[in-house]
Amino acid sequence: MSRLLTRLAWYVVLALCLVVYVQHRRSVRLTDERDRYRHNNEALLLEVTRFRIDSATTALDVRTLRLSIEEFERYRAEDMTKIKAMGVKIRNLKAAAKHQIQVAGPIDAAVRDTVILRDTMPIAVQRVEMHTPHIQMQGIIEEGRLQGDIRLPVTLRQAVWIEYKRRWIFWKRVKAVHQTISSDNPYVEVKYSEYIAIER
Repeated sequence: MSRLLTRLAWYVVLALCLVVYVQHRRSVRLTDERDRYRHNNEALLLEVTRFRIDSATTALDVRTLRLSIEEFERYRAEDMTKIKAMGVKIRNLKAAAKHQIQVAGPIDAAVRDTVILRDTMPIAVQRVEMHTPHIQMQGIIEEGRLQGDIRLPVTLRQAVWIEYKRRWIFWKRVKAVHQTISSDNPYVEVKYSEYIAIER
């Protein structure tokens, strides 16, 4: 009889340990979900930080969103369609970034007379050229119209970094994940940027 009670006691202890383990895992999962939603709310509500690095380089700092694949498909369906069209397998997707930029720069170009050949006939037209490190423009003025090309070379640099909240000797907690994106052309402004980390 005592063996039966001992065995029964062990089964009860094992069952209780299993219940405690399951409840602990559920609590950890709920805490992670709560922290993720809080992080996403802060990321959506906080203002975008803009700053100038030097005379030609500006930067934008935003917090990272953390979404599951299902949430990404639901809330960013258009982005998901574009990513699939690029041939990326969704199961391999780790993060998605999107940047909107605006190009606005002054044009101060010299107008000169030149001759072009059209059907073996030389025709006098006016030529416009502007070459700076940040704007390259050339074109001709003919019959009251300016036709040509304008190019604004720009390099966008992106850094993803972690901001820690409390830092002790062996323990640190992630407060937020930021992305900073910079443009090296003073006439190219990053209007909007988002970085979404995909969580499994």
